[in-house]
Amino acid sequence: MNPALSTASAGTEAAPDSEPVPAPDESSMHLQCAWTDFVAAIRCARQPRRDADVLSLAQYELLRPLLEHEKLRVGQLADGAGVRGPTATRMLDALERSGLIDRVHSRSDRRHVRISLTDAGHAAVMGKQKQIERARQDVFDALSPAQREHVASFLEAMTGVIGRL
Repeated sequence: MNPALSTASAGTEAAPDSEPVPAPDESSMHLQCAWTDFVAAIRCARQPRRDADVLSLAQYELLRPLLEHEKLRVGQLADGAGVRGPTATRMLDALERSGLIDRVHSRSDRRHVRISLTDAGHAAVMGKQKQIERARQDVFDALSPAQREHVASFLEAMTGVIGRL
């Protein structure tokens, strides 16, 4: 009989030429489900929404530096948001069509484009920033001081894990 089949039927899986991996217990399964839901929620938050008045998390992260700097280059915005230049350009195309940003070409070199927020764009970024801060405060208020410390440690660990994905 195949040893991999016999260990699988005994509640464990075995990779070829390795030790059997024990079947996950209930708490491991719960953590795996929570992880999957968490990653899916982040992915959904980063996608553009159908409602043009609401910025996605990714759009917000791209535009947020413009609250501190009147005009920035596409590359600066892309770097700050952790996306590639072509991705930033596609996002900015949609934001420009929505009237949230303006592109200003350099008079001396048309390859240099600076992005600025329109009044509507400024209002949208500020609105998203307030929405994020309210959600963060709701979570903070729901936790005890000890829980806040555990959650902070957990989020630091998650940052490291997600950075390796």
